Parts: sequence; C-alpha cells; structure tokens
Amino acid sequence: MIRPDGVFMDGRSGAVPKANEHYSKPVAELRGLYHDGAAFDDFLRESPHAIGYEVAGYRQPGSDIFFGTTTMYPGKIGDEYFMTRGHYHVRDDCGEAYYTQSGTGLLLLQTREGETSEVEMGPGVCAFIPPGWAHRSVNTGSNPLVFAWFCQTTAGHDYGDIVTRGMRRLAVERDGHPTIVSNPAF
Repeated sequence: MIRPDGVFMDGRSGAVPKANEHYSKPVAELRGLYHDGAAFDDFLRESPHAIGYEVAGYRQPGSDIFFGTTTMYPGKIGDEYFMTRGHYHVRDDCGEAYYTQSGTGLLLLQTREGETSEVEMGPGVCAFIPPGWAHRSVNTGSNPLVFAWFCQTTAGHDYGDIVTRGMRRLAVERDGHPTIVSNPAF
C-alpha cells in the first residue's frame, strides 16, 4: 500500500531531504546545445567542472506521480544563458507542471509541428506544460533558479530531437536583458 507523506522542498536551495533520486548535470555534458561552440570551449577551459543544474526527485514505488526540484545555476555561454537539456515526453499524453520557488528564468516550449511558446519563470509562477510540448528551462538571472516539478512516473524523457536539432528558439542576453531569438541552426 502506498502511504501518504509530507516532503519538504527548500525553495531557496532546491534541497529535498527525502529525495530518493538525484543527479547533477555538468556544463561539459551539454556540448552541442549552445549555438556558440567556440564560447562553449572557452567556458570549459576556464570552468571545466562547472555544474549547470541539479535535480532532486521523490518517487514512491507503485505511485503514478513523482515530483522534485531542479536548481539551475546562473551563467552564460557566450550570450546564451545556462539551460537544461530540454525534452519531449515519451508518452505524448503526459503533461507536467513547474512551480517556480526562487530566481528568474524562462521556459521555452515547442511542438513537433513547429509551434513555440515561452513562459516567464519567477517566484509563485506555476507553468503548465501541455502534453506533446518539448520544454527547456533557462536561468536568466544572477541567482539560482529553483522550481518544483510534478509529472507522471510513466511520462519518460525523449531527448533525441532536442539533442540533434536543438530548440527552435533561444534565450540570449541583448543589451543586458533576456531576449528570445530564432535558433540560426534550426
């Protein structure tokens, strides 16, 4: 029998003391996602062990949902802000929700058919990610971006198209402000 539980998620650090899943994503593992390859190489020469983001998850065996936090660190590669890999769900009928606890950012979304959308992420914003939409989070601020996420356990992650083709839109800094531009490589 699945038992009820209360799970603390620290809105500043993203720590989840009861997390039973956790991983850190080094920036070095995000090669090919940033449009400026030379800037990526320069960044890695200076910060070879930099962490882009961390994920802490809580999952009960037999449950149909799981949740956790993502903590994205501030930084840029060239003019492009630190971001997550981005993914579709393996199951196209599964959505997801992101509740921003601290920091500022953007959620980039796209369908396989080419429709795009963006949602601003800031404290108190709960972003709804409909089924069938790829999603990538971007930290546009100078502090960590921390958000809680909620998803079906069977949704799965499909990174294939995003890794090979990228996202149609990029979040870059222009004149000191986050700006959405078309991906020149798409």
